[in-house]
Amino acid sequence: MTEPRVPTRVRRVASEDQARDLAAALQRPGRSSPVVVISTPAGHDVPFVDPQRVLDDVAGLAEVVVIPTGDVSWAFSSGMPPDTQVYGGASRVYGTDLEWVVHPRRSPLHFAYSADEDVRVRDRLVGDVMRFAVRAGIVGSARSAPDAAPTHGKVLGVLGTRALISADDGGQATIAEELVFPDVALSRVLAPGMRVTGVLDPARRLLDIRCMLPDVDALRRAVNAAYRVGQVVLGRVEAVEHDAVRIALAPGVLVRVRRAEITGNDRDLLSDLFTAGEVVAARRMPAPLDGLALRLDDVDESEDQPVPAIALLDGGPPWLEPPLPPAEPVETGSRVVGPVGTGSPVVEPAGTGSPVVEPVETKPDDAPPTPADLFGVRPAEPRSGRTPAEHSAADLDTGPVPTPPGGQRAPTPGDVAAWHAGGHEALPSPAASESPAEPGGKAARDLSLSLDAAKAQVTALAKELLDDKVKRHQVELEVDRLLGRVGELTERLERSERRAEQQATALRKARQEAARLRRRLGDAGGEEPEDRYFVDDEEQLRFEVLAEWARAIPAAEKPGRPLAEYTLGPRFLASLADVEGVSRDRVVWTLVMVLTGHAPEMNGLQVHRLRTGSGGDDPVRQRDDGAACWRVSLQVNTPSARRLHYWRLPGGAYELSRVVVHDDVEP
Repeated sequence: MTEPRVPTRVRRVASEDQARDLAAALQRPGRSSPVVVISTPAGHDVPFVDPQRVLDDVAGLAEVVVIPTGDVSWAFSSGMPPDTQVYGGASRVYGTDLEWVVHPRRSPLHFAYSADEDVRVRDRLVGDVMRFAVRAGIVGSARSAPDAAPTHGKVLGVLGTRALISADDGGQATIAEELVFPDVALSRVLAPGMRVTGVLDPARRLLDIRCMLPDVDALRRAVNAAYRVGQVVLGRVEAVEHDAVRIALAPGVLVRVRRAEITGNDRDLLSDLFTAGEVVAARRMPAPLDGLALRLDDVDESEDQPVPAIALLDGGPPWLEPPLPPAEPVETGSRVVGPVGTGSPVVEPAGTGSPVVEPVETKPDDAPPTPADLFGVRPAEPRSGRTPAEHSAADLDTGPVPTPPGGQRAPTPGDVAAWHAGGHEALPSPAASESPAEPGGKAARDLSLSLDAAKAQVTALAKELLDDKVKRHQVELEVDRLLGRVGELTERLERSERRAEQQATALRKARQEAARLRRRLGDAGGEEPEDRYFVDDEEQLRFEVLAEWARAIPAAEKPGRPLAEYTLGPRFLASLADVEGVSRDRVVWTLVMVLTGHAPEMNGLQVHRLRTGSGGDDPVRQRDDGAACWRVSLQVNTPSARRLHYWRLPGGAYELSRVVVHDDVEP
């Protein structure tokens, strides 16, 4: 069975019947290929989106149809399900699975408000076609063919959603973003010079490299191998819930981070701090077996440098980049955000949030459209003082108005119209006062009056038609104006969403900066508030350590990560109270990492033996009872960074010695 042939020419819907047929065909099950429907703006003969270029980009994958806005598009809309129509310059791709019938948002509507929007909308339409084609098996179906010979090649470059490949056999091919990781930019998967292998579609010259892509389990293993406990890593926000945020460390590798690991303020709304798709830095925490756990409240983005994100393919770039500082949007000039060519375009000047209207004609806005406005022609000059309406009816006659004997002319349609306008039933014939001397005179008069009445009716109908066309044109202008307003509001909404995302990021970083400053309050002589539950300082500390252990260690891991036995050295509590510039919470958390054995596994804590001096050859400190002194970082990249000294006793117990500054090398 041969594959149905996809039309290779742009199809144009010219009548209402064709529009209704198109609506029925789109909803027919078993359609073989997606269909791109592009509408013209009101008052335009051609769309703002170039349909031929769309067809060139999706050749063999989808049909491209152009439909004019007006009677034809209204007929099309009447045959379509709610919220799936296309008119007024908008475009949409209709997939073959008919999912869009029930869920219209699965087939998004794309607006073009001017010819400048051509490239943007065209790229989105092509992306939708590729997505639907992959789902329908039109593209990439050769992946499962057992006898398909693999094609090898090298990536020459990545441009937008396509990568150019130089095949080893001397030919060229392209890789589509939709055939790789749909939610990851192709430039974050492939890099120039990479070797790739896949199945080539010779007709479309598309290389399907999905055989190279790791599955979720492989990506999870890669994440576990690349990110060590304690390191600050990059993740992408996938979902924001009421009490948690889901962060992806790789496509499909999700970690649910609870509110307690994000912010200590129960009044914070996580939706105010995060937006889906945002790249954030988080610290990897201990988790059972090969599990993954993160926390964000422990990260200081001004000091903690995240490790590079993993590459999704060998030789590829990191799949995530560190977030850039938010920048205010720059307005470079006036931008047309409304339709151009009919009515008045909406122009938004730089630096303002409200649109201004530039009229393109000097006649008053409330002046009714003339025939020239409606049809592009001027009416003929009136003859013999008659009005255009009289001409429109009189010109229906096949010859000059006959003049009966006696010099009296027959009534014209204009006379009939004028007589009816005066409230009379019928226009008296000029020969009505004459006696019917001629044979057949009465029949001729009756025929003349019937003809005049018919012509008057034609005149009235012509006027009604003209009125309807005027009203229709006014409706089209109103639709055009509303589309311009939609364009303006869409632009404002996009700017507002961008600002909201930037503000969420800025708010979260401000909270982090506030926490960092609170940790350094000691440098300015401030004091942190402290919740005390015990009068005795040691009992209070042991309570805090136990509570932090309960929060930090997952339930399934607690049996294997108990708190080791520990004692407090004679100078520990005093040093904890005297050394400023580090938060008590940080000290308590570090103690839990030490006492559970996690600390040596965490690069950020920099655990090492304490030496007798600052030199690398100085001997390590050890007591006569065999206890060895160790040093762990409480801070990094900070002046006079704080350290924790502790003794590891024979048998595995700990003795907490002191909290000190970096240059203090005494136990």
